[in-house]
Amino acid sequence: MSLITSADHAFAVAAQDVVKAAKVVEQAVLPVLKKAASSETTVEAVTGLIDPMAVGIERTAFAALGVIIQSITAAGAAAAGGGVNVSLDAALLADIKAITPTVKAKAATLLASVGAPAPATA
Repeated sequence: MSLITSADHAFAVAAQDVVKAAKVVEQAVLPVLKKAASSETTVEAVTGLIDPMAVGIERTAFAALGVIIQSITAAGAAAAGGGVNVSLDAALLADIKAITPTVKAKAATLLASVGAPAPATA
């Protein structure tokens, strides 16, 4: 039984699956590689070998999460009372647009596996 019931949820699960795969490599392979070279670029290069979009998806997801957390923090009590509007700058918006096709494709696969309609293409 699948709990994926919407395209939004499938997008999130698809992005999470990409990051999970990268984390397996990070936890199983990187300890050995870290002994050879300890740098962020090495870690990202290895992650990128597993799934080239994983690095971009992870960076973009965490950047968006940072914007959301900052917006909630800045809104204070208003956030608890009914919602928060979040503004994305042009760079973050471009990053999100860049990863969208990959995340949508992975989400479509997840949705197809549970017989749910594919996400909109627009």
